[in-house]
Amino acid sequence: MKLRRKWTTLVVSAFTTVALLMPLTAMAEEAAPEVLGTNFEDHLDKKDTDRFYSSNGWGNGGTFLNGWRDDHVVFEDGKMKLLLDDKPCVDDQALCSGQPYAAGEYATTKRYGYGKFEVRMKAVKGEGVVTGFFTYGTDPDGTAHEIDVEILGKDTTKLETNYFTKSVGMHSTIIPLGFDAADDFHDYAFEWSPDYIKWYVDGKLVHTETGERGTLPSTPGHIIANVWPATKTNGWAGDYTHQGQTLVAEFDRIAYTKAEQPQGGVQSVELQVEDPNKPQIYRIGQTEMAPLRYLMESLNAKIEWNGAKQEIHVIDEATDTTLIFKAGSKSATVNGKKITLAEPVTLRNGHAYVPLQALADAIGAKIDRDAQKQFIKISRSLA
Repeated sequence: MKLRRKWTTLVVSAFTTVALLMPLTAMAEEAAPEVLGTNFEDHLDKKDTDRFYSSNGWGNGGTFLNGWRDDHVVFEDGKMKLLLDDKPCVDDQALCSGQPYAAGEYATTKRYGYGKFEVRMKAVKGEGVVTGFFTYGTDPDGTAHEIDVEILGKDTTKLETNYFTKSVGMHSTIIPLGFDAADDFHDYAFEWSPDYIKWYVDGKLVHTETGERGTLPSTPGHIIANVWPATKTNGWAGDYTHQGQTLVAEFDRIAYTKAEQPQGGVQSVELQVEDPNKPQIYRIGQTEMAPLRYLMESLNAKIEWNGAKQEIHVIDEATDTTLIFKAGSKSATVNGKKITLAEPVTLRNGHAYVPLQALADAIGAKIDRDAQKQFIKISRSLA
């Protein structure tokens, strides 16, 4: 489907402007590495305000004919119901973010990395309606990563899988289900790893992507469930026309299980060399600076922020290594041993960057450079 959450890019752009005016300590606080979500299973009998929020007071625009309203996320009868109708938009579209319809969306407050994402749901039938379960995350440059499970209301006997990497999609696959997804509840899931995405229906593997059609997503994402009315999708979803009744997508379970730490093989992550559109690696003189959180979380490491000391702690279980970096400093430690970096830890657009070579040496990784394709690959063998 089309990428959707334009507000994310706007927030990043606004912060970039403000960040230029911030003192170092304030920027370091903003750059505090996020804590990714951990395993959970929610049977959706009530709202979990610690883990989820209901989108409210904005709309995607574009192909989305709705504004998101939190009163369209309802918990009753032991289930979560996402509503789609014209209330209160029919009286005042300003109450629906300027759109003719209102719809419900439920999303996690934290982002989640590699693992298995599961949902039990009953989709909505109807031309121009989309029932979705997906992950969505952005890189420091604002480009998006997304993995989709979607049921199009125009034909609820089929599932559509898709993924986007750095806002590049076109990886859609249509899968016959053998049942009508609007008639009853069914289990849908996808398993995401650095090497593949596998989609499941009622526990059965139905589709696999290995990156042959395009690089797989590598950025953690929020888990999101929604229903929405479409327009101008060039026939993809059809055009929604309201028939007077409230449409209801029902959800009975959402769960996440973190991927186990790999016990062998090779871990790798690719980073784009700096360019005007996708800054991932940049240089200070001859020193390559890498985004610390993005790189290490892609390698399944844990990152913690010590605000009092302005320190970033990296716990890499694969190599039994603990790294400590200090914002604005050339001093760092590797398992308690002090090292001196070629350049200080810098804060750029609200993200911490460290010298790539020092980081690679500390975790036993190899750096491969492809000048023609303008990317750098960091990889390491696991015992």
